[in-house]
Amino acid sequence: MPGLLVFSVGAEQVAGGRLELTLDQFGAVRVEHRVGDVVVVRGGTVDPAVPARVLNALRSVPGGVGGGAAEARRLVAGDTEWADGTETPVPGVARLLEALAGQLLQPHLPAQLPGQLVQSAAVDPTEAGPAAAIGTVGGRPAFALAEAGRGFGLAELAAGGASLGGSDADSGLLPTAVALGAVNGRDLFAVGAEDGAVQVWDAATGTLLHGTSGGEGAQVVAAGVVEGVPLAFSGGREGEVRAWRAENGRNLGLLAVNGRGAAALAYAHCAGLDLVAAAGGDGTIRVWDAGAGTQLHLLVGHSHRVGTLAVLALGDQAVLASAGVDREIRLWDLATGELLAVLLGHSATVTGLAFTELAGEPVLASCALDGTVRTWDVYRGTGINGWATGGAWLTALAIVPLAAGPALAVGDERGRIRLWEPESGTQLGTWEPVGAAVGPRPVNALAAGALDGSPVLLAGYGDGTVRLWADGAERYLLDADGGAVNSLAVAGELLVCGTVTGAVRCHRLADGAPLSVPTPHTGPVTALALGDGALVSGGADGVVRVRGALDGVPRLRLAAHQQGVTALALGSVDLRSLIATAGGDRTVRIWDAVSGAPGPALTGLTAPAAALAFGRYDGRAVVLVGSDDGTVRAWDAQNGSVATELPGGAAGVRTLVCQEMDGEALVAAGDALDTVRLWHLASGTLLNEAPLDRTPLAIAFGETGLHVVGPGGAITL
Repeated sequence: MPGLLVFSVGAEQVAGGRLELTLDQFGAVRVEHRVGDVVVVRGGTVDPAVPARVLNALRSVPGGVGGGAAEARRLVAGDTEWADGTETPVPGVARLLEALAGQLLQPHLPAQLPGQLVQSAAVDPTEAGPAAAIGTVGGRPAFALAEAGRGFGLAELAAGGASLGGSDADSGLLPTAVALGAVNGRDLFAVGAEDGAVQVWDAATGTLLHGTSGGEGAQVVAAGVVEGVPLAFSGGREGEVRAWRAENGRNLGLLAVNGRGAAALAYAHCAGLDLVAAAGGDGTIRVWDAGAGTQLHLLVGHSHRVGTLAVLALGDQAVLASAGVDREIRLWDLATGELLAVLLGHSATVTGLAFTELAGEPVLASCALDGTVRTWDVYRGTGINGWATGGAWLTALAIVPLAAGPALAVGDERGRIRLWEPESGTQLGTWEPVGAAVGPRPVNALAAGALDGSPVLLAGYGDGTVRLWADGAERYLLDADGGAVNSLAVAGELLVCGTVTGAVRCHRLADGAPLSVPTPHTGPVTALALGDGALVSGGADGVVRVRGALDGVPRLRLAAHQQGVTALALGSVDLRSLIATAGGDRTVRIWDAVSGAPGPALTGLTAPAAALAFGRYDGRAVVLVGSDDGTVRAWDAQNGSVATELPGGAAGVRTLVCQEMDGEALVAAGDALDTVRLWHLASGTLLNEAPLDRTPLAIAFGETGLHVVGPGGAITL
């Protein structure tokens, strides 16, 4: 049977669109989702185990040629076709292809396939739209404007106002959002970028105060305690490896991998050195002295992606084990970088490695997608034992020290963790989540730790949850935040998680309480706000981050909108600082800006909101919401009820502001058809409507009129 598969799902099966997936026998995959005239295309690679499983299943299922309704599911492999509604319906293995398509199109949602099997290709940056903000610089009205291909800049708001600085088109920063605000008497200017970076300047002096780099996508993590301080290391398929203090998110620097990223990380303390190893998608392994930031070794030998690493400290020596898609396990001497042995035996991608000890001798354990667990003699570089576990893909491995001796904890694609005695291969038990909301999810990562002197096991799942197991019982469950968990590490009393969307999660090991994280947005920054001492940013990754405006110290990470943040605003209600956020899910949410506690969710929008503002209506605090369908509504900020709707046009609202003047609240909004409207909020009366020569991106009330900023600069009405 030919190796090219084409799987399509008609619009009646896929809400609002049509889906087509193409997969070849080498693992190249492409998914196209079409909704009307909008087409979303995602690509990547899958482990060879995926097409092998599909093709093997199809060989035993008779197929036909042609037929079937156009809107039905259809699967084609060479000249053989299956179509629902015919005598040869699409076989059950197509569920695997549906899961694969969903994982590529919506990585933030629960995943049914192990993360080790699916590698999505980087999405090409799209051209950023213009963005603007109005504020003050040095006590004078000013505006910030960012335009595609022109960089970003500051200028005085007055007609023909002088430039106050900025960047050019060659700055390397593709701006997507800007903000101006005053904090502790200093005028600040913030810029968000296409790659997720956020930078903050002193607007008056042009001094860069702080910033996050972008494009990291930190899917894998490692951690260790260095001189009593827990440190974490994070990396993704692009960018450098970042080091930071795990308890407060303080950035400690980068370990350079020439922008090639990391598919696996490992930490070890040996011979007085803090060692970090990173394996890339090209099979190359780099080893650093993390304390000095210097690279010690460049280990070359693997022919494909390395997805798992383990380190064994032996006095003043250390052995690194590495494995991945090429099915080889390599042992390296970390003192010299010398290759010690190549271990052969697995017939599919190796997904887990861990060192243990049997009869006083060091032993390496491994698991793979071939469904087998193997043990190896480290000194001799030979196999000891191996056993099959029942055919499921094995995805992760860790050592659990039990009273009777070490046990191998092995996770699989069905969400099970099975314990095995490493010498005989006897199964000791099975740990499996009970009452999972939507069926089993794969175990993507395992890590061993200790609480109160007793061993515990941490498991990260494809649905984004993390569970802590002790004595076979689930002690606590951490909810999903940032998509499927791909990597886990324990550093003393801290737990660090890397997720498929590139977010890093940090929790207190004892009770799972969330701690600050330093990672940037994992997609374009879509909205920024400055105020009350805070910098608030929202991204296409659906996350809202709150940092100190002057120092950049992380304060909050809010998983706000799964379909991306489209707008945000800062406001104050009864002396409480609040954040309003809007998303592609057509909801607006209110959050406490200090604690992150969620408030009411405003639902019922017919289109996503593109502009938000706080104001007062009928004696109560309201959130004004301008949507892509042209509507402007006011919602009660305390209970989420609709307060009033303002008459307007049908074009999407692009900017919105509410200002109290002479005791009356006025609302101004600009839309995509280059029109500005002015309302009296209390009565809902439309006071004025004016056409412009540019699309309004920011509006502010001034002493001489209404200031509007759009492409090309500022005007006053």
